[in-house]
Amino acid sequence: MTLAWPMVTATCLTLALINLRIAFGEARRVPHLFFTLSAFAVAAISLLELGILQSEDLASCQRLLRWSSIPIAIMMTSILGFVWSFFGAGRRWLAYAAALLLSAAEAANFLSTGPAVRYAVELIHAETFGNVRYTVPVITHGPWTYVEVAAVVLAIVFVAEASWTLWQRGEKQRPLIVGGSIVVFFLVSRGHAILVEEGVVRSPYFVSFAFLAVIIAMGHELSGEVFRATRLSRELLESEHRMELAAQSAKLGFWTWHLATDEIWVSDITRDLFERDPAEKIDFARFVETLHPDDREDVTHALTQALRDGSEYEKSYRILLPRAGERWIAARGKVETTPQGKPVRMRGVLMDVSPQKNAELELSQLRQQLTHAGRVSMMGQLASALAHELNQPLGAILRNAEAAEFFMKEPQPDLEEVRAIIADIHKDDLRAGQVINRLRSLLKRQDIELRPLQIPSLLDEVTALTRADAAARRVRLEITPSSDLPEINGDRVHLQQVLLNLVINAMDAFQNLPREEKLVKVTAISTDQGSVEIGIADNACGIPEGKTGAIFDAFYTTKSHGMGMGLPISRTIIEAHGGSLSAANGQDGGAVFTICLPAVKAAA
Repeated sequence: MTLAWPMVTATCLTLALINLRIAFGEARRVPHLFFTLSAFAVAAISLLELGILQSEDLASCQRLLRWSSIPIAIMMTSILGFVWSFFGAGRRWLAYAAALLLSAAEAANFLSTGPAVRYAVELIHAETFGNVRYTVPVITHGPWTYVEVAAVVLAIVFVAEASWTLWQRGEKQRPLIVGGSIVVFFLVSRGHAILVEEGVVRSPYFVSFAFLAVIIAMGHELSGEVFRATRLSRELLESEHRMELAAQSAKLGFWTWHLATDEIWVSDITRDLFERDPAEKIDFARFVETLHPDDREDVTHALTQALRDGSEYEKSYRILLPRAGERWIAARGKVETTPQGKPVRMRGVLMDVSPQKNAELELSQLRQQLTHAGRVSMMGQLASALAHELNQPLGAILRNAEAAEFFMKEPQPDLEEVRAIIADIHKDDLRAGQVINRLRSLLKRQDIELRPLQIPSLLDEVTALTRADAAARRVRLEITPSSDLPEINGDRVHLQQVLLNLVINAMDAFQNLPREEKLVKVTAISTDQGSVEIGIADNACGIPEGKTGAIFDAFYTTKSHGMGMGLPISRTIIEAHGGSLSAANGQDGGAVFTICLPAVKAAA
């Protein structure tokens, strides 16, 4: 008695204080709080048991038994709360019912005297165990005893049901150690207490010893959770170090926007990218001020959209810096919300993509120069035909001028005939001017400017540029656009270049090929998908087998003097218009190239 019960008390208090520190030192440690209450309650029960064993009169023994009702109620209720919070399972109404019945029974025992109480102490007598004398009360049970027994039964059912649910989920250790010990020692402690009170067993109360075993089982599992949390913390710290090393290698910057306080946390790399001092506070307005004026609206709209929809945020934008000047940033983030769907913060990463953007700009400029070189090369191929196209109106102008000069030498010149001659000269001059203007636009323009275009007028211009060359090659050129074609958004010059390249390629396919009829057919129709489809077909030998995809590769050519850049450039131009360019062999032989461009409404 001088060692055992104080040791139980000391053990319970030690475990309680340790878990009390954990319960209030970490977030959401409810099981540790319930464990602390249970351990304190068992320590109090141990002290009260020791007092009962050492009591020498009926009044003091009864007073100690009454006060033991409080820690017993706390212990039982906190153990049920521990099982519910630690297991995350069990029917809560069973725990509530058990706690309510037990609290009612213990309150009746604490507040009342007489036959209505849970039990009444009638007599105490001394027992001897070895050389030690101790006091044992003789108790008469009242009706509240059955209420207490019902509460214990409900508590056992709750713990058993929660343990079984956890077992079915595949977890074996917690239900076996914690749930099993609680059920066993509930039965042992209550059964032994009833045997002592009925006089069947002559021994001291061992309630605190039984529940010390429960406390040890609960503490064992909680310590396992703490060890696992510590190991996870070390792993997270190591992972954070690896992530930091990877971020430094890739120059990735991290940021977190706390919406409630409008405060943006950024990593050191992010501060360096934005040229911010370590102590400077950053909010959304300060971030927007850094953006390039042309990008502020787009970035703000993208962030607002992500917060409203809970979607991911991804954007590339420019920032203006006092030392580094303009810098391109690629950022990506994700919104975090409450269980109710309210956004609370946004986390993300960003990196400096200025070298990539500069490379893309240089590549775009090179592509434009290459496209322009392709047009110049194409004009070289059409040089003789275009010279003929210009010679016709110039020759007609010369002949009309000579005729007008001849008429003007007459004493009475025929003015009506002169007027007709001047009209012809004007018409031929306009015709020559149109040819020259088309040549100038094809040779001068580089940037793509999308404007509403009519497909038939575009095809007419292509016909005017290729008509003389087709006649010289004895190729029949048929251009049959549909009458109900919608407008497209396109660049007239660049689309002319594509169509000219495809038509010239079709005519080149007849070189050294005996054909009685050489036909190049250009069609244009509208599709059900809201687009315009332009087809260029010939009746030559077609595309070599297995080379349908390769013909769009750079520097691949089937011509003896070709560069292999016409088709890649053409596909790039069409894709820049939001369309597609494909090739196949026709059913009757020959190649078929298909251009698909979105109509104005579909593009919008």
